[in-house]
Amino acid sequence: MIIKYIIYSFLLLFSIETIAQTNSLSSSPYSLYGLGQTNEISTGKINGLGKSGIAMPSSTFINNSNPASFASIPLNSFFYDFGFKAETNILMENGRQNSNLITNFSNIAIAFPLSKTSGFGVTLTPFTSVGYTLSNIESNIEGSTYSFYTDVDGGGGINNLKLNYGYALSNKFRLGLTGSVLFGKITQTQTSTIPLIANNTVSTSTISLYDENYYSGFRLGSGLQYDISKNMTFGAIVNLPATLSADNDRTATSSTETIESSVSISNIDDFKLPLELGFGFQSKFNESFSLTLDYKKNFWDNTNQSDQLGTYVNQDFFGLGLQYSAKKSIPKFFNSLEYRAGFNYDNGNLEVNNKRVKNQSINLGIGMPLNSSSNSMINIGYSYGSKGQITNGLIKENYHLLSINLSLEGIWFQKRKID
Repeated sequence: MIIKYIIYSFLLLFSIETIAQTNSLSSSPYSLYGLGQTNEISTGKINGLGKSGIAMPSSTFINNSNPASFASIPLNSFFYDFGFKAETNILMENGRQNSNLITNFSNIAIAFPLSKTSGFGVTLTPFTSVGYTLSNIESNIEGSTYSFYTDVDGGGGINNLKLNYGYALSNKFRLGLTGSVLFGKITQTQTSTIPLIANNTVSTSTISLYDENYYSGFRLGSGLQYDISKNMTFGAIVNLPATLSADNDRTATSSTETIESSVSISNIDDFKLPLELGFGFQSKFNESFSLTLDYKKNFWDNTNQSDQLGTYVNQDFFGLGLQYSAKKSIPKFFNSLEYRAGFNYDNGNLEVNNKRVKNQSINLGIGMPLNSSSNSMINIGYSYGSKGQITNGLIKENYHLLSINLSLEGIWFQKRKID
Protein backbone atom coordinates (compact mmCIF):
# COMPACT_ATOMS: atom_id res chain seq x y z
CA MET A 1 0.00 0.00 0.00
CA ILE A 2 2.80 2.44 0.94
CA ILE A 3 4.74 1.60 -2.22
CA LYS A 4 1.65 2.32 -4.32
CA TYR A 5 1.27 5.82 -2.87
CA ILE A 6 5.00 6.48 -3.31
CA ILE A 7 4.58 5.63 -7.02
CA TYR A 8 1.53 7.94 -7.23
CA SER A 9 3.49 10.76 -5.59
CA PHE A 10 6.41 10.25 -7.97
CA LEU A 11 4.07 10.43 -10.97
CA LEU A 12 2.53 13.57 -9.48
CA LEU A 13 5.84 15.41 -9.12
CA PHE A 14 7.15 14.23 -12.50
CA SER A 15 3.95 15.27 -14.28
CA ILE A 16 3.90 18.72 -12.66
CA GLU A 17 7.47 19.36 -13.83
CA THR A 18 6.71 18.06 -17.32
CA ILE A 19 3.52 20.06 -17.83
CA ALA A 20 5.14 23.26 -16.58
CA GLN A 21 8.02 22.88 -19.04
CA THR A 22 6.36 21.43 -22.13
CA ASN A 23 2.97 23.09 -22.53
CA SER A 24 4.53 24.75 -25.57
CA LEU A 25 3.99 21.54 -27.53
CA SER A 26 1.36 22.75 -29.98
CA SER A 27 1.43 22.66 -33.74
CA SER A 28 -1.56 24.77 -34.75
CA PRO A 29 -1.14 27.94 -36.84
CA TYR A 30 -4.11 29.33 -34.90
CA SER A 31 -1.94 29.38 -31.76
CA LEU A 32 -0.41 32.53 -33.29
CA TYR A 33 -3.39 34.54 -32.00
CA GLY A 34 -3.68 35.96 -28.49
CA LEU A 35 -2.31 33.69 -25.77
CA GLY A 36 -2.39 30.68 -28.07
CA GLN A 37 -4.66 27.70 -28.53
CA THR A 38 -6.99 26.99 -25.60
CA ASN A 39 -6.54 23.59 -23.98
CA GLU A 40 -9.43 21.22 -24.81
CA ILE A 41 -8.33 18.19 -22.77
CA SER A 42 -10.05 17.51 -19.45
CA THR A 43 -9.82 14.91 -16.69
CA GLY A 44 -11.27 11.42 -16.35
CA LYS A 45 -14.27 10.50 -18.48
CA ILE A 46 -14.97 13.98 -19.89
CA ASN A 47 -12.85 13.63 -23.04
CA GLY A 48 -15.06 10.89 -24.46
CA LEU A 49 -18.31 12.73 -23.68
CA GLY A 50 -18.11 15.76 -25.95
CA LYS A 51 -16.22 17.71 -23.25
CA SER A 52 -19.51 17.90 -21.29
CA GLY A 53 -19.53 17.42 -17.51
CA ILE A 54 -20.87 20.49 -15.68
CA ALA A 55 -23.61 18.40 -14.01
CA MET A 56 -21.51 15.27 -13.30
CA PRO A 57 -20.42 14.48 -9.71
CA SER A 58 -16.89 13.61 -8.60
CA SER A 59 -18.05 10.43 -6.86
CA THR A 60 -15.94 8.07 -9.01
CA PHE A 61 -13.35 10.36 -10.70
CA ILE A 62 -12.09 13.95 -10.64
CA ASN A 63 -14.48 16.20 -12.55
CA ASN A 64 -12.64 19.47 -13.13
CA SER A 65 -15.61 21.03 -14.98
CA ASN A 66 -17.48 22.22 -11.88
CA PRO A 67 -16.07 22.89 -8.37
CA ALA A 68 -19.42 21.93 -6.80
CA SER A 69 -18.81 18.33 -7.88
CA PHE A 70 -15.99 17.99 -5.32
CA ALA A 71 -18.60 17.86 -2.53
CA SER A 72 -19.54 14.36 -3.72
CA ILE A 73 -16.11 12.74 -3.20
CA PRO A 74 -16.58 9.63 -0.98
CA LEU A 75 -15.29 10.08 2.55
CA ASN A 76 -12.36 7.62 2.46
CA SER A 77 -11.37 8.13 -1.17
CA PHE A 78 -8.29 9.88 -2.52
CA PHE A 79 -8.41 10.47 -6.28
CA TYR A 80 -5.49 10.94 -8.69
CA ASP A 81 -5.68 11.70 -12.40
CA PHE A 82 -2.69 11.61 -14.75
CA GLY A 83 -3.42 12.61 -18.35
CA PHE A 84 -1.48 12.02 -21.56
CA LYS A 85 -2.27 13.05 -25.12
CA ALA A 86 -1.10 12.41 -28.67
CA GLU A 87 -2.32 14.68 -31.46
CA THR A 88 -1.86 14.62 -35.21
CA ASN A 89 -2.61 17.85 -37.08
CA ILE A 90 -3.23 17.95 -40.84
CA LEU A 91 -2.99 21.49 -42.27
CA MET A 92 -4.46 22.37 -45.67
CA GLU A 93 -3.94 25.65 -47.55
CA ASN A 94 -4.08 26.45 -51.28
CA GLY A 95 -3.76 22.81 -52.30
CA ARG A 96 -0.82 22.17 -49.95
CA GLN A 97 -0.96 19.75 -47.04
CA ASN A 98 1.37 18.83 -44.20
CA SER A 99 1.02 17.00 -40.91
CA ASN A 100 2.82 16.55 -37.61
CA LEU A 101 2.55 14.58 -34.38
CA ILE A 102 2.66 16.01 -30.84
CA THR A 103 2.72 13.99 -27.58
CA ASN A 104 2.66 15.39 -24.06
CA PHE A 105 1.24 15.21 -20.56
CA SER A 106 -2.19 16.87 -20.52
CA ASN A 107 -3.08 17.14 -16.83
CA ILE A 108 -2.27 16.14 -13.29
CA ALA A 109 -4.89 16.28 -10.55
CA ILE A 110 -5.57 15.15 -7.00
CA ALA A 111 -8.79 15.37 -4.96
CA PHE A 112 -9.88 14.24 -1.50
CA PRO A 113 -12.71 14.80 1.01
CA LEU A 114 -12.40 17.26 3.87
CA SER A 115 -15.53 15.97 5.61
CA LYS A 116 -18.72 14.07 4.80
CA THR A 117 -20.08 17.17 3.05
CA SER A 118 -17.02 18.82 1.50
CA GLY A 119 -14.08 18.08 -0.77
CA PHE A 120 -11.00 19.77 -2.20
CA GLY A 121 -8.89 19.29 -5.32
CA VAL A 122 -5.88 20.67 -7.18
CA THR A 123 -5.44 20.40 -10.95
CA LEU A 124 -2.58 21.53 -13.18
CA THR A 125 -3.29 21.79 -16.90
CA PRO A 126 -2.07 23.86 -19.83
CA PHE A 127 -4.48 26.80 -20.16
CA THR A 128 -3.14 27.67 -23.60
CA SER A 129 -0.33 26.37 -25.81
CA VAL A 130 1.64 28.03 -28.59
CA GLY A 131 3.54 26.38 -31.43
CA TYR A 132 3.78 27.76 -34.96
CA THR A 133 6.29 28.36 -37.75
CA LEU A 134 5.90 30.84 -40.60
CA SER A 135 8.59 30.63 -43.26
CA ASN A 136 9.82 32.88 -46.09
CA ILE A 137 7.49 35.83 -45.52
CA GLU A 138 8.41 38.23 -48.31
CA SER A 139 8.45 42.02 -47.78
CA ASN A 140 9.51 44.73 -50.21
CA ILE A 141 12.31 47.16 -49.36
CA GLU A 142 10.91 50.62 -49.87
CA GLY A 143 12.60 52.56 -52.68
CA SER A 144 14.23 49.53 -54.26
CA THR A 145 13.42 46.44 -56.28
CA TYR A 146 14.77 44.13 -53.61
CA SER A 147 12.89 42.14 -50.96
CA PHE A 148 13.80 40.65 -47.62
CA TYR A 149 12.51 37.39 -46.13
CA THR A 150 11.43 36.63 -42.57
CA ASP A 151 10.93 33.42 -40.60
CA VAL A 152 8.79 33.51 -37.44
CA ASP A 153 8.68 30.79 -34.76
CA GLY A 154 6.50 30.85 -31.64
CA GLY A 155 6.29 28.63 -28.58
CA GLY A 156 5.32 28.49 -24.93
CA GLY A 157 1.96 28.84 -23.27
CA ILE A 158 0.04 29.56 -20.08
CA ASN A 159 -0.36 27.09 -17.19
CA ASN A 160 -3.50 26.81 -15.08
CA LEU A 161 -3.08 25.75 -11.44
CA LYS A 162 -6.69 25.32 -10.34
CA LEU A 163 -7.93 24.96 -6.74
CA ASN A 164 -11.46 23.58 -6.29
CA TYR A 165 -13.62 23.40 -3.17
CA GLY A 166 -17.11 21.92 -2.96
CA TYR A 167 -19.64 21.88 -0.12
CA ALA A 168 -22.96 20.02 0.08
CA LEU A 169 -25.73 22.10 1.66
CA SER A 170 -28.03 19.07 1.50
CA ASN A 171 -28.23 15.66 -0.15
CA LYS A 172 -29.42 17.36 -3.34
CA PHE A 173 -27.71 20.77 -3.44
CA ARG A 174 -23.95 21.41 -3.77
CA LEU A 175 -21.97 24.65 -4.12
CA GLY A 176 -18.36 25.18 -5.14
CA LEU A 177 -15.61 27.80 -5.39
CA THR A 178 -12.60 27.74 -7.69
CA GLY A 179 -9.47 29.83 -7.98
CA SER A 180 -7.05 29.63 -10.91
CA VAL A 181 -3.43 30.76 -10.74
CA LEU A 182 -2.46 31.48 -14.35
CA PHE A 183 1.19 31.88 -15.30
CA GLY A 184 3.53 31.22 -18.19
CA LYS A 185 5.79 32.48 -20.95
CA ILE A 186 5.21 32.88 -24.69
CA THR A 187 8.23 33.28 -26.95
CA GLN A 188 8.63 34.47 -30.51
CA THR A 189 11.73 34.46 -32.69
CA GLN A 190 11.70 36.62 -35.82
CA THR A 191 14.65 36.19 -38.19
CA SER A 192 15.00 38.46 -41.24
CA THR A 193 17.50 38.08 -44.07
CA ILE A 194 18.13 41.50 -45.61
CA PRO A 195 20.13 42.26 -48.80
CA LEU A 196 22.91 44.87 -48.46
CA ILE A 197 23.98 46.79 -51.57
CA ALA A 198 27.36 48.46 -51.76
CA ASN A 199 29.49 49.26 -54.85
CA ASN A 200 27.13 47.27 -57.06
CA THR A 201 27.72 44.25 -54.86
CA VAL A 202 24.87 42.50 -53.04
CA SER A 203 25.46 40.72 -49.75
CA THR A 204 23.09 39.70 -46.95
CA SER A 205 22.73 40.40 -43.26
CA THR A 206 20.61 38.53 -40.75
CA ILE A 207 18.73 40.27 -37.93
CA SER A 208 16.97 38.28 -35.21
CA LEU A 209 14.48 39.49 -32.59
CA TYR A 210 13.75 37.19 -29.67
CA ASP A 211 10.79 38.15 -27.47
CA GLU A 212 9.84 36.57 -24.14
CA ASN A 213 6.36 37.60 -22.99
CA TYR A 214 5.50 36.71 -19.39
CA TYR A 215 1.89 36.54 -18.18
CA SER A 216 0.46 36.02 -14.71
CA GLY A 217 -2.86 36.52 -12.96
CA PHE A 218 -5.61 35.06 -10.79
CA ARG A 219 -9.19 34.14 -11.70
CA LEU A 220 -12.15 33.31 -9.45
CA GLY A 221 -15.16 31.19 -10.24
CA SER A 222 -18.02 29.28 -8.66
CA GLY A 223 -20.46 26.50 -9.45
CA LEU A 224 -23.52 24.63 -8.27
CA GLN A 225 -25.17 21.26 -8.78
CA TYR A 226 -28.75 20.33 -7.93
CA ASP A 227 -30.25 16.85 -8.11
CA ILE A 228 -33.68 17.45 -9.65
CA SER A 229 -34.51 13.78 -9.14
CA LYS A 230 -32.70 10.51 -8.54
CA ASN A 231 -31.79 10.33 -12.22
CA MET A 232 -31.41 13.99 -13.26
CA THR A 233 -28.93 16.69 -12.18
CA PHE A 234 -28.60 20.35 -13.16
CA GLY A 235 -25.27 22.18 -12.98
CA ALA A 236 -24.04 25.74 -13.54
CA ILE A 237 -20.68 27.53 -13.45
CA VAL A 238 -19.42 31.10 -13.65
CA ASN A 239 -15.83 32.24 -14.15
CA LEU A 240 -15.28 35.92 -13.49
CA PRO A 241 -13.37 38.29 -15.80
CA ALA A 242 -9.65 38.55 -15.06
CA THR A 243 -6.61 40.46 -16.29
CA LEU A 244 -3.25 38.79 -16.84
CA SER A 245 -0.35 41.14 -16.24
CA ALA A 246 2.25 41.10 -19.01
CA ASP A 247 6.00 41.81 -19.15
CA ASN A 248 8.39 41.55 -22.07
CA ASP A 249 12.10 40.90 -22.52
CA ARG A 250 13.61 41.37 -25.99
CA THR A 251 16.99 40.41 -27.39
CA ALA A 252 18.03 41.65 -30.83
CA THR A 253 21.08 40.35 -32.69
CA SER A 254 22.60 40.78 -36.11
CA SER A 255 24.82 38.41 -38.03
CA THR A 256 27.85 40.34 -36.80
CA GLU A 257 27.03 41.76 -33.36
CA THR A 258 24.51 41.96 -30.54
CA ILE A 259 22.34 45.05 -31.02
CA GLU A 260 20.35 44.89 -27.82
CA SER A 261 20.33 42.32 -25.03
CA SER A 262 17.61 41.49 -22.47
CA VAL A 263 15.92 44.88 -22.56
CA SER A 264 12.65 45.04 -20.60
CA ILE A 265 9.78 46.58 -22.54
CA SER A 266 6.96 47.71 -20.26
CA ASN A 267 4.40 48.78 -22.87
CA ILE A 268 3.21 45.27 -23.78
CA ASP A 269 -0.55 45.02 -23.29
CA ASP A 270 -2.09 43.02 -20.46
CA PHE A 271 -4.49 40.30 -21.59
CA LYS A 272 -8.12 40.23 -20.48
CA LEU A 273 -10.13 37.06 -19.93
CA PRO A 274 -13.91 37.36 -20.30
CA LEU A 275 -16.86 36.46 -18.11
CA GLU A 276 -17.81 32.82 -18.69
CA LEU A 277 -21.21 31.29 -17.93
CA GLY A 278 -22.08 27.62 -18.31
CA PHE A 279 -25.04 25.29 -17.75
CA GLY A 280 -25.31 21.52 -17.89
CA PHE A 281 -27.65 18.56 -17.41
CA GLN A 282 -27.05 14.91 -16.68
CA SER A 283 -29.80 12.34 -17.04
CA LYS A 284 -29.63 8.61 -16.26
CA PHE A 285 -32.05 6.10 -17.75
CA ASN A 286 -32.45 2.34 -18.22
CA GLU A 287 -29.94 1.80 -15.38
CA SER A 288 -27.06 1.62 -17.87
CA PHE A 289 -27.26 4.84 -19.89
CA SER A 290 -26.44 8.43 -18.96
CA LEU A 291 -26.72 11.56 -21.10
CA THR A 292 -24.80 14.81 -20.52
CA LEU A 293 -25.42 18.17 -22.16
CA ASP A 294 -23.41 21.41 -21.67
CA TYR A 295 -23.65 24.97 -22.94
CA LYS A 296 -21.07 27.69 -22.21
CA LYS A 297 -20.71 31.29 -23.34
CA ASN A 298 -17.63 33.53 -23.15
CA PHE A 299 -18.32 37.27 -23.39
CA TRP A 300 -15.21 38.35 -25.32
CA ASP A 301 -16.93 41.46 -26.72
CA ASN A 302 -16.85 43.02 -23.25
CA THR A 303 -13.04 42.80 -23.04
CA ASN A 304 -12.73 45.51 -25.73
CA GLN A 305 -9.50 44.06 -27.07
CA SER A 306 -8.33 42.85 -30.45
CA ASP A 307 -5.45 40.91 -31.93
CA GLN A 308 -3.25 42.27 -34.71
CA LEU A 309 -4.64 39.62 -37.04
CA GLY A 310 -8.25 39.41 -35.85
CA THR A 311 -11.05 40.59 -33.56
CA TYR A 312 -12.34 38.86 -30.42
CA VAL A 313 -16.06 38.00 -30.50
CA ASN A 314 -18.46 36.29 -28.09
CA GLN A 315 -17.98 32.54 -28.07
CA ASP A 316 -20.52 29.70 -27.67
CA PHE A 317 -19.73 26.08 -26.80
CA PHE A 318 -22.06 23.08 -27.03
CA GLY A 319 -21.19 19.60 -25.76
CA LEU A 320 -23.19 16.37 -25.82
CA GLY A 321 -22.21 12.98 -24.41
CA LEU A 322 -23.70 9.51 -24.01
CA GLN A 323 -22.32 6.73 -21.79
CA TYR A 324 -23.29 3.07 -21.52
CA SER A 325 -22.16 0.85 -18.65
CA ALA A 326 -23.31 -2.74 -18.20
CA LYS A 327 -24.64 -4.11 -14.94
CA LYS A 328 -21.78 -4.70 -12.54
CA SER A 329 -23.27 -8.04 -11.51
CA ILE A 330 -22.26 -9.53 -14.87
CA PRO A 331 -18.71 -10.94 -14.46
CA LYS A 332 -17.56 -10.87 -18.09
CA PHE A 333 -14.73 -8.42 -18.80
CA PHE A 334 -16.45 -6.60 -21.66
CA ASN A 335 -19.52 -6.06 -19.53
CA SER A 336 -17.43 -4.19 -16.96
CA LEU A 337 -16.34 -1.55 -19.50
CA GLU A 338 -17.87 1.88 -19.95
CA TYR A 339 -18.57 2.96 -23.54
CA ARG A 340 -18.82 6.66 -24.45
CA ALA A 341 -19.59 8.85 -27.44
CA GLY A 342 -19.95 12.61 -27.81
CA PHE A 343 -19.93 15.69 -29.98
CA ASN A 344 -18.84 19.26 -29.30
CA TYR A 345 -19.06 22.48 -31.28
CA ASP A 346 -17.35 25.80 -30.65
CA ASN A 347 -18.08 28.81 -32.88
CA GLY A 348 -14.74 30.43 -31.98
CA ASN A 349 -13.66 33.54 -30.12
CA LEU A 350 -11.69 35.07 -32.99
CA GLU A 351 -12.84 36.56 -36.28
CA VAL A 352 -10.25 36.80 -39.08
CA ASN A 353 -11.17 38.47 -42.40
CA ASN A 354 -14.82 38.48 -41.27
CA LYS A 355 -14.73 34.69 -40.80
CA ARG A 356 -14.89 32.91 -37.44
CA VAL A 357 -12.36 30.18 -36.63
CA LYS A 358 -14.83 27.44 -35.67
CA ASN A 359 -14.02 24.11 -34.07
CA GLN A 360 -16.07 20.91 -34.01
CA SER A 361 -15.26 17.31 -33.18
CA ILE A 362 -16.78 13.90 -32.60
CA ASN A 363 -15.58 11.86 -29.63
CA LEU A 364 -15.39 8.20 -28.69
CA GLY A 365 -14.26 6.83 -25.36
CA ILE A 366 -13.90 3.71 -23.28
CA GLY A 367 -13.28 3.16 -19.58
CA MET A 368 -11.47 0.02 -18.37
CA PRO A 369 -11.64 -0.76 -14.63
CA LEU A 370 -8.31 -1.67 -13.03
CA ASN A 371 -9.87 -3.70 -10.22
CA SER A 372 -13.23 -4.48 -8.68
CA SER A 373 -12.54 -3.03 -5.23
CA SER A 374 -12.18 0.64 -6.26
CA ASN A 375 -13.15 3.16 -8.93
CA SER A 376 -9.66 3.12 -10.49
CA MET A 377 -9.97 3.16 -14.27
CA ILE A 378 -8.05 3.79 -17.47
CA ASN A 379 -10.07 6.26 -19.55
CA ILE A 380 -9.23 6.41 -23.25
CA GLY A 381 -10.72 9.05 -25.53
CA TYR A 382 -10.45 9.68 -29.26
CA SER A 383 -11.52 12.84 -31.08
CA TYR A 384 -11.61 13.74 -34.74
CA GLY A 385 -12.23 17.40 -35.50
CA SER A 386 -11.54 20.40 -37.67
CA LYS A 387 -10.81 24.10 -37.23
CA GLY A 388 -11.08 26.97 -39.69
CA GLN A 389 -11.76 26.72 -43.40
CA ILE A 390 -9.91 27.20 -46.69
CA THR A 391 -11.23 30.66 -47.53
CA ASN A 392 -10.31 34.32 -47.08
CA GLY A 393 -6.71 33.50 -46.23
CA LEU A 394 -7.61 30.99 -43.48
CA ILE A 395 -6.13 27.53 -43.04
CA LYS A 396 -8.19 24.40 -42.47
CA GLU A 397 -6.85 22.19 -39.71
CA ASN A 398 -8.04 18.60 -39.26
CA TYR A 399 -6.84 16.74 -36.19
CA HIS A 400 -6.86 13.33 -34.54
CA LEU A 401 -6.54 13.48 -30.75
CA LEU A 402 -5.93 10.51 -28.47
CA SER A 403 -6.15 11.03 -24.71
CA ILE A 404 -5.34 8.55 -21.94
CA ASN A 405 -6.22 9.30 -18.33
CA LEU A 406 -5.12 7.13 -15.42
CA SER A 407 -7.98 7.86 -13.03
CA LEU A 408 -6.91 6.23 -9.77
CA GLU A 409 -8.65 5.88 -6.42
CA GLY A 410 -6.89 5.18 -3.14
CA ILE A 411 -8.92 4.09 -0.09
CA TRP A 412 -7.62 5.75 3.05
CA PHE A 413 -8.21 5.04 6.76
CA GLN A 414 -10.12 1.82 6.15
CA LYS A 415 -9.50 -1.16 8.40
CA ARG A 416 -8.58 -4.41 6.72
CA LYS A 417 -10.69 -7.45 7.42
CA ILE A 418 -8.82 -10.28 9.14
CA ASP A 419 -10.14 -13.79 8.59
